[in-house]
Amino acid sequence: MRILICFIVFKAVSLVITPCYSAENTVSDEGVALDTVTLQLKWKHQFQFAGYYAALEKGFYRQVGLDVKLIEARPEEESASRVITGKAEFGVAMSDLIQLRAKGKPVVALATIFQHSPLIILASKKSGIESIHDLKGKNISLEAHSEQLLSYLESEGLPRHKLIIHPHDYDIKKLISGEMDAMSAYSTDEPFMLKQNGIEYSTFSARAAGIDFYGDTLFTSESQIREHPERVSAFLEASLQGWQYALDNTEEIVDLILSEYSSRHSREHLLFEAQKTKRLIMENVVELGYMNPGRWQHIANSFKELNLIPGDFSLEGFIYDRNPPRNLRWLYLSFIGTISIAGLAFLLVWKFYKINQSLKWEVSERIKSINQLKEANDQIKILKGIIPICMHCKGIRDDKGYWNQLEHYISTHSDVKFSHGICEACFKTHYGEEFD
Repeated sequence: MRILICFIVFKAVSLVITPCYSAENTVSDEGVALDTVTLQLKWKHQFQFAGYYAALEKGFYRQVGLDVKLIEARPEEESASRVITGKAEFGVAMSDLIQLRAKGKPVVALATIFQHSPLIILASKKSGIESIHDLKGKNISLEAHSEQLLSYLESEGLPRHKLIIHPHDYDIKKLISGEMDAMSAYSTDEPFMLKQNGIEYSTFSARAAGIDFYGDTLFTSESQIREHPERVSAFLEASLQGWQYALDNTEEIVDLILSEYSSRHSREHLLFEAQKTKRLIMENVVELGYMNPGRWQHIANSFKELNLIPGDFSLEGFIYDRNPPRNLRWLYLSFIGTISIAGLAFLLVWKFYKINQSLKWEVSERIKSINQLKEANDQIKILKGIIPICMHCKGIRDDKGYWNQLEHYISTHSDVKFSHGICEACFKTHYGEEFD
């Protein structure tokens, strides 16, 4: 009855627990449980995120035990905040990650996919804008996180008060219609729309002034690295593998985006984006995902000059180390422990050796004694004749019976034949007259 009750309770608990587990984990085709994680994108589906689509489609994530969900950005929500609050494990952002870090947000840059930022100022030539200085007094819309462009404008003598800045609503039609003279844009995206509409335009990049920020950067939180280091490493490596595949098989991934993710852009638009994206990733020049600490520091210094982050801000803990130095503390402790055990073992062996030597010596001495006794016994057994002890001068009669005991022992333990002897002096003294 007890066993039956336990079985019923076990099954009931199993039924309760199983759905909870399934809500957070999926199972691969091979029956292996996959760890479900979310990647928060910073914009809508397009070639900008091609590597992640490839990693999903080609099974790179599943190969490392991950079931990855891709979430588009929402206009009403900062995409980075979802990672900070734990709603997503990973995210895509730009160099403004430094600002979040400076505000105490525990963000960590895992890998930079775009070695150069695609963010540019796009201006219509019909507004009379031929150079960066022609933007003075013009209407310009700037999107959030355009600090590199503000730094660029300041370096060219165009601070905020010399511009008419408007909020950005990501509507390229305002530039086409002339409602806006210029706007921030991605070099991989909006220029294609102007080309399609036959609009002549100019582009201005902060790189012209030596302000070279990183572009799209994969990031996570400190808690993810601390609590799931293997998962973070696996996700990163699979993502980079996906990006390599996307760069090598551009048209295949463009078709995948159109069929599985979004038809918002045409195939020609996505191929244009792919071409421009490759120039920013520079995978033939630097390793995919490469990050230079010195360059991050330069970016941080630019933010400091704009008074966007404190002057004492440090990058410590911000850059993910893909190959951290091994913690050899356990190795040192093991070595010390091994030496200690070896020393103790040596002392024990030496102690046992000395004991063994002592025992061997004692056994040898005992064997010698046994041999001597045996030899003496053999000699006693063959004794014959008169024992050379005078019964007069040795006071045998006064020995309190000891001589009789000795005589009895010798008689019973040997083949000796003997009789009492008398020395010559005692013979003459006691018996001489009788035998004269």
